Amino acid sequence: MTDKKKMTEAFLKEVNKLHEKLELSKTMTADYYEPGMMEYPDQYEGLYNEIDKTVLIRFDVKGTRYEGRTELIEKIKTDSPVKIVREKNNAYNANNFAVVTVSNKSLGNMPAVLCNTIAPLYDAELLTIEKSKVSFTDPISKRGRYAK
Repeated sequence: MTDKKKMTEAFLKEVNKLHEKLELSKTMTADYYEPGMMEYPDQYEGLYNEIDKTVLIRFDVKGTRYEGRTELIEKIKTDSPVKIVREKNNAYNANNFAVVTVSNKSLGNMPAVLCNTIAPLYDAELLTIEKSKVSFTDPISKRGRYAK
């Protein structure tokens, strides 16, 4: 199996996991709990279109509680454009992708597991990020204690 094929399969596996979170949200009851449970599983998505070879991913931005990002997120609106910026020099993950506003203010980071599967494809110019936008926000007063 070629490296390109392995990298693509790893990425599509993570895309499918995002879709599975969305599907799980449809069956969850109010008493459902798992350790480290995601706060809004109905907001995740991962879809691969085999015909035109496009991928849609919707994920929870990580690191939103640091560097004044919470206040910035309070002001951002659904459907606002954002940029996904490759950060090879990130001190915590050389595969990192930051999520930033159009004025380059950091909102946080793409989850590491996605970064780690996207970065090799992106760096090899086998994947491009064409468009990104905010698909969901929640006021701090409505967030769970871990998201505040």
